[in-house]
Amino acid sequence: MRKFLLTTALATTLVAASLLSFAPAQAAEKIYLTSPEGEQLFHDADITMDYLKLASFLESEHILTFCGPATIAGVMNSLDVERPQPPQLYPWRLFTQTSIFTPENQAVKPYPQVEHDGLVLPQLATFFQNLGVKAEFHHADEFTEEWLRQTITDVLADPNRRFVANYSRQPIGQEGGGHISPVAAYDVETDRALVLDVARYKYPPVWLTIADLHKAMMDKDPSSDRSRGAVIVSQ
Repeated sequence: MRKFLLTTALATTLVAASLLSFAPAQAAEKIYLTSPEGEQLFHDADITMDYLKLASFLESEHILTFCGPATIAGVMNSLDVERPQPPQLYPWRLFTQTSIFTPENQAVKPYPQVEHDGLVLPQLATFFQNLGVKAEFHHADEFTEEWLRQTITDVLADPNRRFVANYSRQPIGQEGGGHISPVAAYDVETDRALVLDVARYKYPPVWLTIADLHKAMMDKDPSSDRSRGAVIVSQ
């Protein structure tokens, strides 16, 4: 009888372990800025100096594939650099999602092609460079969570630099695929970064753990067959 009970218990354990191995991965613990918890996180966050500048100029992507141009325009406007003078806004100066398509950037990837399938990580960095700022890109499979954490804190502490994330929505439980948006704040205690989503019609800014953000960046971009990653912009 005892042998039977032990055998039954072992079988139950093996079944449970088997079921556990096929269980879906735990979803990212998203905290949206518009929630009470998200607001409190922002109030308590250690590094928020980029938020006001970025939020002041952040705009929604014009179309689903324009997360790159929307991010570029918002980041460029948040920096202390000379802005173009679009005819439709005369006499005011502003980077827009169309004015960033200078002849140099059209040579990198023409407007119609960006409309079709967006920008990959190296193209994103080159667009920034052609607009007169420094930009370096890093694929996520080349850096660790610790590097990501340290880089975000270093960049956000410098008023002349910006951190742009290229990630996939799917690993963090959002609808859609690849996406690009700037990071505007970091909270040490919860180890979360605030991503200002440029699809403002779709999602509000979201606090993601560094681990979840890195996982989302590790997703392979089918357009480049490389992992996604980050662009560090410096004026």
